[in-house]
Amino acid sequence: MDTPRSFPLRTLLLAGVLVLATPAVQAADWLLAASRPEVVPGERFEVVVIADARAANWPERLPASIELPGGGPRIALELVAIGRPGAGGSQRRYFARWPMEVTGVATLVLAGQPSARLLLDAGAATRLAASPATAATPPASVAEAAASTPPAPAGAPAAVAPMAPVASLPPDAAPVEPSALGFHEPMYFLVGGKDPVSARFQFSFRYRIVDDQGVVADTLPDARGLYFGFTQTSLWDLQSESKPFRDSSFRPSLFYRWGLDDPEGRGALALYGGYEHESNGKEDMPSRSIDTLFARAEARLRLDESGIYLGVVPKVWTYLDREDNPDIAQYRGHAELGLRLGRDDALLFSTLIRRGSAGKMGTQYDLSYPIRRSVFSGVGAFVHLQAFKGYGETLLEYDQNKETQYRLGISLVR
Repeated sequence: MDTPRSFPLRTLLLAGVLVLATPAVQAADWLLAASRPEVVPGERFEVVVIADARAANWPERLPASIELPGGGPRIALELVAIGRPGAGGSQRRYFARWPMEVTGVATLVLAGQPSARLLLDAGAATRLAASPATAATPPASVAEAAASTPPAPAGAPAAVAPMAPVASLPPDAAPVEPSALGFHEPMYFLVGGKDPVSARFQFSFRYRIVDDQGVVADTLPDARGLYFGFTQTSLWDLQSESKPFRDSSFRPSLFYRWGLDDPEGRGALALYGGYEHESNGKEDMPSRSIDTLFARAEARLRLDESGIYLGVVPKVWTYLDREDNPDIAQYRGHAELGLRLGRDDALLFSTLIRRGSAGKMGTQYDLSYPIRRSVFSGVGAFVHLQAFKGYGETLLEYDQNKETQYRLGISLVR
């Protein structure tokens, strides 16, 4: 017999409000359901989409988005179909990978389907791991709340049991448009180092250029993989009297992303290819800039059932322009290798290694651990320790060898 699972009060309150505030759903609406309301950041999760069998024309991919409880930009997500429709054609299973940067309670929403909303908790798995009383069945309070929902009209498809709370927006609500804006590379703010003491920070975003539901996407579905990216990395001198920025690197890019997922949930692979410009925005002697064509892969293999995974991220490039720093290949080379080991909801270790054509090396190590409470508008935060040794900590000082610099701080995306 399964042991009842204890749920956080925040999850139960939000689930109850959504269920009790939901009007009766019309048979033509699509609904979202799940066998359990918990998801793990960075891990695969599954949902069931329910529709009227007479009206359902099941696509292989469904655009969706994640709404954070504090508002802000929605995070785009794509659901991928599993197998064939079931229950006489009225239901179909889909899967996706929950974004690593989203923790806590959030709502999954199908694009263009106002009633298709599903409350999920990306923090419950971590919290429940510390409790011996865990099971796959939802708590009695959630089941009672679901039982209080008005019955579906005659002819509506049967519900999937057990399921997480399902709710709909008011009938006059506008259709949900999935956000095209998302995170790109790690984002952090760290303080430490020596000679001088400094802060190193980075923020990074990417934007899907083609509207996921526009004319271009309908005509050329593959165009959905075209992105614009931007990353800024800065080194801020905190020891000098005027607190100047020692250097900042700006990296706009235009690239295409191919995403591949293992239906068994054991791993994932994403491939990137495109153009990147990197500059420190200065003129004359301190000016540094390069233009490259690059190819990058992100491979991820789950090592056990607890969620520990090994990530391998190689990147190669060729220089189109390096006039400001013609010898940069001797220090930066034409490739780098990133490695990651750990869990997205626990301790994670990563390293980035570069080796120039003249044997000059630069190595960065990162160790981070999640702060258990969501701190920044529904996005999880992490205690972050970073060490850098060798050449190329900044673009300005690409040819200078630095002794090991240690910094400690907070990261939002890792």
